[in-house]
Parts: sequence; structure tokens; C-alpha cells
Amino acid sequence: MNRNELKIGTALSMFTIIMSSLIQIVYTPLYMKYLGPGDYGINSLVQSIMGYMAMLNLGLGNAMLRYTVRYRAEGKIEEEKSLNGMFLIIFTVLMGIAIIIASYIYFNIGNFFGDRFTIDELEKTKMVFLIMALNVVISFPLGVFSTNIGSREKFIYQRGIKLITLVLNPIVGALLMIRGYGLIAVTVSTVIFALVSSIFDVFYAIKLGMRAKFSGFKLYILKDIFAYSFFIFLNILIDQVYWGTDRVIIGKYVGVQAIAVYSVGAIFNTLYMGFASAVSGVLFPRINRLIVEGKDQEVSDMFLRIGRLQYILLGLISSGFILFGKEFINLWVGNGYNEAYKIALWIMIPLTVPLIQSTGVSIMQAKNMHQFRSIIYFIIAILNLVLSIFLVKKVGAIGCAIATGISFILGQIVAMNIYYHKVIGLNMVIFWKNILKMSIPMGISMIVGLGLNKYILELNYFSFFLKIFIYTLVYSILLWKLALNSYEKSQIYFLKK
Repeated sequence: MNRNELKIGTALSMFTIIMSSLIQIVYTPLYMKYLGPGDYGINSLVQSIMGYMAMLNLGLGNAMLRYTVRYRAEGKIEEEKSLNGMFLIIFTVLMGIAIIIASYIYFNIGNFFGDRFTIDELEKTKMVFLIMALNVVISFPLGVFSTNIGSREKFIYQRGIKLITLVLNPIVGALLMIRGYGLIAVTVSTVIFALVSSIFDVFYAIKLGMRAKFSGFKLYILKDIFAYSFFIFLNILIDQVYWGTDRVIIGKYVGVQAIAVYSVGAIFNTLYMGFASAVSGVLFPRINRLIVEGKDQEVSDMFLRIGRLQYILLGLISSGFILFGKEFINLWVGNGYNEAYKIALWIMIPLTVPLIQSTGVSIMQAKNMHQFRSIIYFIIAILNLVLSIFLVKKVGAIGCAIATGISFILGQIVAMNIYYHKVIGLNMVIFWKNILKMSIPMGISMIVGLGLNKYILELNYFSFFLKIFIYTLVYSILLWKLALNSYEKSQIYFLKK
């Protein structure tokens, strides 16, 4: 693989995430001002429902990537063509099933949310659902081409297209809102951008040499693919329960205004996860190749190295949000969203651990040892669902965040760290020694941050950014002096050049 492709692809991922963060920060207040929290809540709710429909890919995207990389490495060109053809057929069938499910959901939205939604809210929800569902069902066969591009490790193209779409989409959406067009017009523009991006993928994949042959299918390969994909599908299902069901539960028992508050808090965790995944997201093909070559020590070293790099950034973000997050939310969207700060914290703090260990997921998938994780997560997801329904009735929207935080601690921290150490062969004792050492400068920095909050009391953007600047400077200096190793310092020197 071209190492520049990986470096530039990773850099584009980081830049895309930074741009996404900035756009979310600018776009959300505009959304609230011109469309209102009700429409914001409807949009968030429908996106959660779309997450369930997208699960119909059954985790086959990862399986296709895995087998395509393997066939290409072994020079099995005809088998790769048959694999492409087989997946195109499978995903076309799944598209048909998605259309049937979407039709059922559309005609039953009123029955499910009718107790808490007004007639106008129900009609908007149905129309937004119809538009977004069109994008999801078409994405099934088109996703085969995107996966093929990913298997060739063309990260510059994929991250570049994503970045262009990311920038243009909210610009068009903002113009539509400012000119008085409503939620439906903004939704249509979003779907058009997604479809155009998918069409580019089709042409680029064909240009790269992707070909499909609708014959020569090997049934034993199909069986292996579904066996491999089943546990990935369980992971997708569990992730959707964690991140998508909360809004549905809140919509069912509280209403769209509460969805808006919860979604504001969830934005921070979405961005938080994005920063962590920028690096590990481009490493799956590389990890898969190292495991095939039997280089387990290199894989273990990569897990520790990437985890430390992720913690440098996530430690700054999480500690900074603990100190200054409430102030930022008040400046950003107003006083009516104070609960969003608590919602974000309940998820962000326990979420930090699985995020700095996210490379471990790619390692398990590449080794085909992800079954235990799927089973544990499934059990914890059920617990999360039951707790969410119970707590949301007692304390409102924050109950879903509390349930999610508890489930993270039990499943993604306790159970998975034992499994990584005992079964996967990753040395978690060394990992946590590294993380604890890196936490010392963070703790000292937070003491400084508490002092800043005590003596700088004005609530305005100048005071806020002054505190952020001072805190980041103190954090960086202490981390450099007390925690960074020679490799990490060399990477910073490289960036300076």
C-alpha cells in the first residue's frame, strides 16, 4: 500500500472531523432559530429510525471488504469478480426488503407516536421519513462500489468526497432555511448530496477496475460470509440500540422537545467518537494484512500506540468539556438546554475507554474473534433498553443517558478489557499503566481549569475561548513534559515540518 495514501487519508479524516465539528457548532443554532427545536427533534428521531433500516446490510460490508482484500492479495481475480456479483445480488434483495419495511413503518408512525406528537408533527415526521428512506434503500446496492474502493485503500478519494459533501451540504441547507424553506426542503437537499456522492463512487470503482460476474458463486464462501457477518450484524444492532433507540423512547414517552434537548447533548458524543475513529477507521485493511502474515506483536504494538495517540486528544476534549461544557452550551444554544450537559457527561466519560481501544475491534474482526464481544454487547444492550424505558419515565430524557453510561461500564469497559487480555492476547496491564501515567498531567491541568472557572466568571465568548486557550496550553505543556514518549514527540516534530 502507498504509505502516503494512509497518511493523507488519515489527515483528511482528521480535517473532516474538525470541519464536521465546526459545522455542527454553527449549523445547530441556525437550525434551532429558523426551523425550531420541534423540527430539530423530528429530524433527529427519523435519523435514528433510519439507523435501524440501515442495519439490513447485516454487517456484510465488512465481510465483503475482508474477502475482497484476501482475494486480491492471493491474485484470485475471477473469484473477486464473482464476489462482487454475488454481493450486488444480495444487496439488491435487501433493498427490496427495506422497501417493504419502510412502507410498514410509514403507515404506523401515527400509531406509535400519536400520544405525544401533534398532527402537524406527525405529518412532518412521515414526510421526512419517506425522503430519508429513499436514500437508505438505494444505498444498499450502491454501497458495494464504496466498499470496493475502500478495499483498494483509496482513502484520499473517499475522505475527499466526504469532506466536499460535508462542507457543501450544510451551506445549501442553511441557505434554504434562511430563505424560508422548511424542514422538508432541507431534508431533500441532504438526500441529493448523499445520492450524488454514491454515484461518484460507482464511476470511480469501475475506473479502478471493479468488475462483477454473476456466475461462479461458491456456496461455501457464502456460508462463511454470513457466519462472519452475523456477529458484526449483532454489533451493529447493539450500536443502534445504544445510539438510536434513546430518541425513539424519548419520542414515545416524552415528546419532540425532549428529543431536541437529548440530541444537543448527543452531538458532543458523536463528534467525540468521530475524533477517535479517524485513525482506526483506515487501519482495518492494514491490521488484516498483518494478522494474515502472522505479525501479532506488531498488531499489539499498534493497539497500544494508537490508543495512546487517541487518549492525547480525547483526554483534552473530555476534561475540557467537564470544565467548560456547560458554559459552552449556554453560549451556543441558550439556557433551555442545561440538561444536555449532564446527558453528554453521562455518556462521554465511560465512552472514553472503548474509544481509545477502538483499534481492538478491528483486530478482533480481522482475527474473526469478535463473537464474544457481540454476545456481551447484546446482553448489555438489552439491559440498556430496559433501563432506558424505566428511567425515562422517572427522570425524563437524561434517564436514557444514565442507562447508556451504566451499560458502557459493564460491557465495554469491564468485560471487554478482560477479554482483550485473556483471549485476544493484548497486554491490558501495560495499556492501563500507560493510560494512568498519561492521566497525571490531565489531572493537574483540570486543577488549573477549576481555578480559571473560579476567577474568570464572565459568560461571553471571549472569556470562554480565553479559558480554552490557557487550558489547552497548560495541558499540552504538562503532557509533553510528563507523558509523551519519543515516538509521539517525533510525530509532532513531523507535523511541524
